[in-house]
Amino acid sequence: MTPRSIRGRLLLWTGALTLVALAAAYLTLSALLEGFVTRRLAAELAADARGIMAFAEWDAAGQFTVAAPPPDARFETPLSGWYWQVTDGTEVLARAPGLVTGDLGTGGMAATGPDGAALMTHLDRFTAPGDSRDLTVTVTLPEADRQAELAAIRRPLGASLAVLGALLLLAQGLAVRLGLTDLARFAAGVAEVRAGRRAHLPPPRAVELQPLAAELDRLLVVNAEAVARARAHAGDLAHALKTPLAVLANRATPADRALLDRMDRTLRWHLKRARAVGAGQAAHVATPVAPVLEDLVQVLRPEALRRDIALRLEVEGAPEFRGDAEDLAEMLGNLAENAVKWAALTVRMCAFAEAGALVFEVCDDGPGIPAEDRQRLLARGARLDEGAPGHGLGLAIVADRVALYGGTLTLEEAPEGGLCARLRLPAAEAR
Repeated sequence: MTPRSIRGRLLLWTGALTLVALAAAYLTLSALLEGFVTRRLAAELAADARGIMAFAEWDAAGQFTVAAPPPDARFETPLSGWYWQVTDGTEVLARAPGLVTGDLGTGGMAATGPDGAALMTHLDRFTAPGDSRDLTVTVTLPEADRQAELAAIRRPLGASLAVLGALLLLAQGLAVRLGLTDLARFAAGVAEVRAGRRAHLPPPRAVELQPLAAELDRLLVVNAEAVARARAHAGDLAHALKTPLAVLANRATPADRALLDRMDRTLRWHLKRARAVGAGQAAHVATPVAPVLEDLVQVLRPEALRRDIALRLEVEGAPEFRGDAEDLAEMLGNLAENAVKWAALTVRMCAFAEAGALVFEVCDDGPGIPAEDRQRLLARGARLDEGAPGHGLGLAIVADRVALYGGTLTLEEAPEGGLCARLRLPAAEAR
């Protein structure tokens, strides 16, 4: 199975091709060395055969003799595989002492010795002085000696190629690692954009990555323009409908007032949803949360003082929000307004990091909301239900905005006894 990692694929293919190349090199060099060894041994046997032919003759009595047989002591060792003999085709005329009582056959072409061991054989045809008979000289050596000499060469060859292969694999691993540093640097640049530290990708040094960086930058620009257009259209629609709705409200009878109020709330809700399209797409924005919460406290303070509500703020150590400050203020503003409206004595707003995310809690000590109503208020299709006055529309808007950022909104019972709205949003990476 091919690895999904580029580094893994490169290492797999380069390693496999290197091993194939080394195996091919071993087989090629081994074949060349085998030919060299075989030719050298054949030349050695041919030299011994020429020596035998040089000293072969027929004496005056008609007896065949070899005046000076090969001096190599291996020809003297019985059944050593190092043999020589001369035959006239019908009988063996002379032979090496090592053959003892055996021979290589009257044809001199035996592939095995008297003991059955395989032989490497050399034959020459000649005539000796004193007689015109055709003679055959055969010189042999044991095939085991040839194989042993080949093995003595192949072992260091295989070890050398194995060491070379290990060094090549290490070099390839280092080369792949160094070659992918630009890709890692590119990924770090994308992470900086996502974390809000950059608005555009840094230009990569690798030529192959430059087209990708250019396309991603163009995509960022297109997304930003799409978000800006969506918000502008939402604003234009709001201004276009505001005046006609006000005229209708002035002309309406008291019986129509409730319907017009409902139309106004529905229109505002859908306009806010339209404005929220693209929220969370500005990944390069990082917003400190403390100023946003402090501004909310300033806005809510008059109502809190009027109702004698204490506002507690806990934001020390909170990470930055990965998104737009205005979106964050709108989400928290809805929750905080509801909390101040229904609190008895205290509203607590806190922000902290949890498992890589940014968490907000807006808790009050008011009457709260029953568990079955909490779920119903956040469920699709029940967002405009006003069974819980003061909560339905605001919570639906917040839930939509949170979903666009990939976060979650949960309603729980607060430690103070009222409602605790828990908002989980993406945190910007630390600078």
